[in-house]
Amino acid sequence: SKLVDAHCHLHEFTDQELVNYCRDDLLINAVSDDYLSSLRTLDIVSKCRNVLPSVGLHPWNIGKVDISKELRSLSELVSRVRFLGEVGIDKRFVPETYDKQLEVFKYFLELARDYGLGVNVHAVSTWDEVIKLLTKYDIRIAIIHWYTGPTELLKDIESLGYYITINPAVRIQLKHREVVMKAPIEIILTESDGPYVYRGMRLVPTMVLETLHEIAKIKDTSFEEVSTSILKNFMKVFKSCL
Repeated sequence: SKLVDAHCHLHEFTDQELVNYCRDDLLINAVSDDYLSSLRTLDIVSKCRNVLPSVGLHPWNIGKVDISKELRSLSELVSRVRFLGEVGIDKRFVPETYDKQLEVFKYFLELARDYGLGVNVHAVSTWDEVIKLLTKYDIRIAIIHWYTGPTELLKDIESLGYYITINPAVRIQLKHREVVMKAPIEIILTESDGPYVYRGMRLVPTMVLETLHEIAKIKDTSFEEVSTSILKNFMKVFKSCL
């Protein structure tokens, strides 16, 4: 059966490492952090059949770049993708650029709406705002990555037809475990967010396998049940992107 990594920074891995992740049994939504990494993501995709590319500007990078130049360059890549990411807003790690983040996120949501693209979203301490904005801009396809927000919002996410991703950190992150407990399997995807390092653990795409086992354990259901559902969910995302 195929594994799903619905949020991964493939552009940060070396070419040597990528050989391990370019395989038919691993489906990846590869997100980018800025214009240069978006170019590398698109280059990787030309060699890897199993990868759905996303271009974007990560909220953590907004204080580091010339925004208008960056957005101009990124908008030229939009015709080559069906997904924008990693995009979003973050009040916890980079509160000082929040107003700018909001402007940039709205810019991407307009692009997504106008071109019918999916969005792979970074939301940290901004979950309510993100759901409101996705609704306001009529976004059809959204993945809210590494969801650790209020479980009360899960029903809104479900009714809007959006998805959340569960990260290998679910082994140790209590808030994330609670999300798995409460979220319907119909909205869950697995992710690695590799090669991010979480509490000393370097995350890589193949870890989604153990994440499936962990989700099955938390939900007290079979591994087969979970992996089948998650693959089905990702194929839905994939199809709506074609």
